[in-house]
Amino acid sequence: MPPERMSVHQEVESIQKHLEDQIGSKRYENWFGTSTRLQVQEAELVVYVASPYLVKWIQKKFGVQLGTAAAEVMGPSASVRYEVGFDIPPVVSVKTPQADEPAGNEQASSGSNGQMTYHAQPSTPSGSKKQYSTYRATTESNATKKRRIGKRSRSLTDFVVGPCNELAVAAVHQVVAEPGSVSPLYLYSSVGNGKTHLLESIYLRLRREAPHLQVLNLTAEQFINYFTQAYSAKSLPSFRQKFRSVDVLLVDDVDFLDGKKATQEEFLHTIKEFELAGKQVVVTANRHPQLLAKTPDELSSRLVSGLVCRLDRPQLETRREVVRRHSKRQGCEISESVVEAVANRMTGSCRELEGAVNILSTWSQMTKKKITVTIAKKLLSQLERDCLRIVRLADVEDAVCGLFGVGEGVLKSKTRKQSVAQPRMLAMYLARKLTQTPYSEIGQYFGGRNHSTVMSAERKIDHQLQESGVIRIASETWQLQDLIDTLKDRIQAG
Repeated sequence: MPPERMSVHQEVESIQKHLEDQIGSKRYENWFGTSTRLQVQEAELVVYVASPYLVKWIQKKFGVQLGTAAAEVMGPSASVRYEVGFDIPPVVSVKTPQADEPAGNEQASSGSNGQMTYHAQPSTPSGSKKQYSTYRATTESNATKKRRIGKRSRSLTDFVVGPCNELAVAAVHQVVAEPGSVSPLYLYSSVGNGKTHLLESIYLRLRREAPHLQVLNLTAEQFINYFTQAYSAKSLPSFRQKFRSVDVLLVDDVDFLDGKKATQEEFLHTIKEFELAGKQVVVTANRHPQLLAKTPDELSSRLVSGLVCRLDRPQLETRREVVRRHSKRQGCEISESVVEAVANRMTGSCRELEGAVNILSTWSQMTKKKITVTIAKKLLSQLERDCLRIVRLADVEDAVCGLFGVGEGVLKSKTRKQSVAQPRMLAMYLARKLTQTPYSEIGQYFGGRNHSTVMSAERKIDHQLQESGVIRIASETWQLQDLIDTLKDRIQAG
């Protein structure tokens, strides 16, 4: 049986003990006894400080120790946030500073902690009575307000389900109901279509419904950083123990590991350990595992051994529902005709739809006017104009070469080998669709070929798409439409 997860209260007590061990009992009592309170919220340690005067000092003086204590108890992905506490006595004595304390006449403005501007009272002249600086928290800090307003809901109930993602959502429900039953679960899609949302919803649901499980949620970049630090410090056994002792491992953007051999090997061993122990792994990526060109076969085969789910671009009805729900969250009233206009215009991703709604909502709040279809189209036209990216033939070449593992300039060569001719044909097709460059210029770019060669490539690819054709990469067979969508996403993302 896995060890039971500590309650939130036990986590706080354990963090306090780790912190006291690091800084000593006397300093702990001075700084964390009465004027500071610790609270655990999901994977975040919140440090509530009694006065804004002390926020920056606590962060500067004890930030490292607080981070270490949080990571020891809550796991490597734990973060620390500082707030002015509302239920802590608001009157704080500002004494003549000791070696361990900030100068009393220090003035500070919002610094790296991003909290608020604050001014301390002048320090007490020698021999006089203590002076007091009083702060009464009648409003939340700007940083807190921005977090509250800007934080997006990541619950499963808030996720818009449609034909584009229903298999992935069903798999997520299975993971939540029975962790380890579908492992590894691999969710992939182009950017902005809900991968991270689903990953975070798994984390939140398990924290709430299965508190006895150790759940670790982090990005692939964080995994790399922890591994690199452990390798440099010669503490790999401790690193492995921390990661492999959890019950559910959630890793976002796993394609970030592509080409990083040492980290990939470590990640492979981690997955093997989870598989042997019947534990759950969920990862997300922008590409199918077999399209990770610089990933070892053993790792990619492990990733496809569980369940691979693609989240496609949202279809019209799904886009409509995304617009409706997000406008409601923003407190922005829009008519069904505006919903229809946004859903028809923004077809790339759910994130694009939400961004469009944000623009309409902001305009409405600023002008105090109702959003009409005409206004919506005008604002969205400006958005599309500002975000326009000019695709070059070189961009197409780079993306195709990267996906197929073809060397630089090979597409322009005279070789007619199938391993080169096929990617070259795709490159010509995409060049025509994304750049509208004349056939003759495309042919000239790809090795001095004539316009009829490019026209033939375009016809062949269009025919294969109509026939739901497939294409081979190495020993694998893939749907041609999937490959073209992947390449388009790469090219247009830049």
